[in-house]
Amino acid sequence: MKMSLQHAVRNVVGIVWIALALAAGMGNAHALDLLPDIFDKPKINKSIWKLQEQYVALTPQGTKGETYPPNAHPVTLDGDDIQDAFRSLELWDKGGFFRNEDAHPVFTTSQSEMLGRLIAEGLLKAKPNEDLIFTVRGYGGVVLDTMKEREWTSGRVFYADGKLNLIIGTLKLKKDRGIRNAEAAHGVIDNYNDLYFDPGSRSKQTSKMQGRIVASAGVSYLGGEDDTARPDWVVIDISTAALAYREGQIPEEQRKTTEKSKQEAAKLTLERRQMREEMARLRQQIKELQDGGGGGGAKSLEDRLATLQQLREKKLITDQEYAQRRDEILKDI
Repeated sequence: MKMSLQHAVRNVVGIVWIALALAAGMGNAHALDLLPDIFDKPKINKSIWKLQEQYVALTPQGTKGETYPPNAHPVTLDGDDIQDAFRSLELWDKGGFFRNEDAHPVFTTSQSEMLGRLIAEGLLKAKPNEDLIFTVRGYGGVVLDTMKEREWTSGRVFYADGKLNLIIGTLKLKKDRGIRNAEAAHGVIDNYNDLYFDPGSRSKQTSKMQGRIVASAGVSYLGGEDDTARPDWVVIDISTAALAYREGQIPEEQRKTTEKSKQEAAKLTLERRQMREEMARLRQQIKELQDGGGGGGAKSLEDRLATLQQLREKKLITDQEYAQRRDEILKDI
């Protein structure tokens, strides 16, 4: 009973401070994101994982009468591939379409690792009419990166037409610092009931993120790469994106060495094939040498001796074998 009362007090305090903040005219870009949308909470069909405010769960594809083609669920995907594909995702704040030096990761390393494992597990349990939704916590730098504060990213995932669809609903949402300080002054800490983590929507863009996820190897936009494409919705070829990320982690010098080794291996393979073909031709010539003499289409003595000389020069026969074969040919004179 005591814990329930304490929880209720925290909820009330959180909402009160939001109202006060808005009434005071706090110019925060995330102000509306802090209002608890109690009328539009996603329906949870099955929880895959939950830790405080973080979770991964199965939810219906759409709400309020929305219908969509069935997903390719359940599906078996490699968690490590999903992890590396998510690591490859970058956001360009300026809203461009291609990689840029100003792009930064959408997910942290720990978020990618966790989501890779949990999404693989969730998609294996999902039905064709279910999507996965998630909320994960990270830490962003503030005050010249000397401090860290919590931030949250949430979204929707489903698998269709051989690719993973990712819709970002909330990107790096932070709790208003003024509200957080006011709550702390009243002994309320770690209260996130005033935050709304948008799971993303198929029907329209609900994310207020600036910029767009960068189109890269294995990562494209739904509907093409133009101004009509939704910047919050990307379609991911998991294996291609994961491979591109892994190759991108290889140092340039090592990549050059590896490429040179591949080229040398390919050259060696070609030379071996040519050698096998040459050996087959020479074996036929040796057979003709052994069957030579007495007409019937046999080569002349000069041709046979010339062939024998070639075999020795190419070190395909020893000097002893050369002398032995030469004596045999000369006996036919």
